[in-house]
Amino acid sequence: MQVRKFEARTMKDALEMVKKQLGPDAIILAAKDNSNKYGLVGESSFEITAAVSEETLHKKKFVESRMAENDKQQFQNSSARTQKEIISKFVTRHTTPVTKPVTTQKYIDINDEKNAAEERIKNAVQRAFDAGTLLNDRQVQRQTAKPTETRNQQVEGRQQYIEVQNDSEMNSLRSEIASLKAMIKNMQTPTESRPQSHYPGENYGIHYELSSQFQGLVKEGVLEDLAAEMILDLQNQVPVTRLKNKPLVEGFLAKRILEDIVVSSGENKKFHFFVGPSGGGKTSSIIKMASQLIVRENKKVALLTLDTQKVGAVEQLRIYSQILNVPFAVIRERNDWKEILKFINSIDYILIDTPGSNLKTQEEVSYFERMILKEIPSKSVHLVLSARNKYEDLQGVLNNFATLNVTDVIFNHLDETVQNGNVYSFNKINKLPLFAFGIGQRIPEDFEYATKERLVDLIFHITQKNNTTSEASL
Repeated sequence: MQVRKFEARTMKDALEMVKKQLGPDAIILAAKDNSNKYGLVGESSFEITAAVSEETLHKKKFVESRMAENDKQQFQNSSARTQKEIISKFVTRHTTPVTKPVTTQKYIDINDEKNAAEERIKNAVQRAFDAGTLLNDRQVQRQTAKPTETRNQQVEGRQQYIEVQNDSEMNSLRSEIASLKAMIKNMQTPTESRPQSHYPGENYGIHYELSSQFQGLVKEGVLEDLAAEMILDLQNQVPVTRLKNKPLVEGFLAKRILEDIVVSSGENKKFHFFVGPSGGGKTSSIIKMASQLIVRENKKVALLTLDTQKVGAVEQLRIYSQILNVPFAVIRERNDWKEILKFINSIDYILIDTPGSNLKTQEEVSYFERMILKEIPSKSVHLVLSARNKYEDLQGVLNNFATLNVTDVIFNHLDETVQNGNVYSFNKINKLPLFAFGIGQRIPEDFEYATKERLVDLIFHITQKNNTTSEASL
């Protein structure tokens, strides 16, 4: 939305400026009479505040860009109604959408195709029989007919032509019948040998009644192989007659996911290193966790940072430490740890921020191995990731950080994605415990230690559905 102010000596001049700059569809938001305030000499003026949508303004500029200078001047001086008509006709003429044929997926009914092919064979056989009968009748007539002197060569030539045509039709019918028989034979091939799939999950052997549940898990971000594994397990344990029971099916799947999830209890460790790529939310996770420990658990916390590379990173964490009234220090070299470790006896938790990195070079790996002290016994190394990333990207980051002996993982931005199944897939395949979730920007409300139940809620949207139901009942 474009909002602008226009000032002129008269209301008419101001409106002309609005029409010229914003077009005939501009909306007048406010008009004000400024007496003795216009220009340097202090004359009276009128001020108009107007607004127009970006799309409407873009259409106006598009039309003017295609006009000659004389036509543009005439267009701007015309009435608002005339301008609207010109813009509408011009845009319609130059932006006529190209309609594409709409293709819809149609599942083939094999029995219908087979019946149709058999009917075509029956018709072809009948046509062949009729043609053969006609040919035989003509041959009999030719053999029993009395020779006449009036029969000329033209009649004999016509008779031969008919016979040749009948033979050609018979050959064509034989070929058609053979092709139809081959078609029916292919239709009788078992389903497993046909590459096409009639419904989601059929190629995994999933029953049709469970195809929607399989498709729902995949849509939620769960890897297809993992979703199929769960559905087939359900299919083997629940009778076919009960597969239509949606609450039963969803309950089974939720229970299965609960059994697979691995969570961490690493909050009792004294040292907490937060590592991961840029943009994952390491600093915000540190601040949220520190706020929660101080406000809700009344713990003594210290904040440290190794990130001297990112502009403003040190100052940002220093400001938050002042707000929380906790000790803060910057570690630039490995030797700085000696001074830090002298004052930690009275501290319950020490949270350490690190530079954003993907650890793709040996130099980066060496830096982290040098700065994250191996001699510190009670420590957790949290890999901080964004739930917005695809599973392949998450797996690639974990592989890069394997040398740091990551103890668990924190997933942020769960409020910014509708596919939380990738969190389950990542946890299920790697068996790396979940430490915490970041579900928003509020401090400390939007930071919570990971639980199995919370992840199931995020995947099946249980709380969201309950809230929707409650609002509908009010």
